[in-house]
Amino acid sequence: MESELLLNSWKEIALYLGRSERTVQRWEKHFGLPVRRPAGKSRSAVIALPSELQAWTKSTPICSAEAPPSREPVLAPRLQPDLRPTLLCIDDHPEGLAVRKALLEAVGYNVLTACNGRSGLRLFEKKQVDLVMLDYSMPDLDGETVAHMLHERNPHVPILLLSSSTGSIPSRLLKLVDNFVQKGQPVGILLSAISELCSAVSRDISDPQHESNFQARAAAAKPAA
Repeated sequence: MESELLLNSWKEIALYLGRSERTVQRWEKHFGLPVRRPAGKSRSAVIALPSELQAWTKSTPICSAEAPPSREPVLAPRLQPDLRPTLLCIDDHPEGLAVRKALLEAVGYNVLTACNGRSGLRLFEKKQVDLVMLDYSMPDLDGETVAHMLHERNPHVPILLLSSSTGSIPSRLLKLVDNFVQKGQPVGILLSAISELCSAVSRDISDPQHESNFQARAAAAKPAA
């Protein structure tokens, strides 16, 4: 499987290009340096792919003579189109969801998002989902309740708990989910956890039996409370 460096901040982009953060921000503003703003705001978090930066430096006179230093930021898998797992992210923070969706789609995953537990359960019943990324502290249904309901609908889909509420997460929930990543940790830790869980349940999506299994699950699924 091919891999590509994922640059997850202005600092990493600046290090990769061997310039200051102020300089690369100026390049983005005046010369179209290819960065992405997942939340759609000028001051939001940014991500970039080195392949796009390299193509830009070759085509832009201001940088054409410069070669990027040999830095190694976070490694992220670049998935082939026919092997892309579908991830369902359930979190009550819209901006965090937007950033996560853009980041995961940039490395090749299909991503569904839900801003609360009930809408997440509805999506889980309607769509083919390979992994659920679940927040713990949510206003309508907390992560533990949602995890139980997900297991009732399909116990074979892994759940990755992604939360900043480390001190209040009950041990019974940690036993219920397949992995836990604390919010704010390096993005490589999250991508590694996702890749590991998806690999454990990898399947050939061209198999006709997969579609029939999904239809059977959808028909038997209980409606969300």
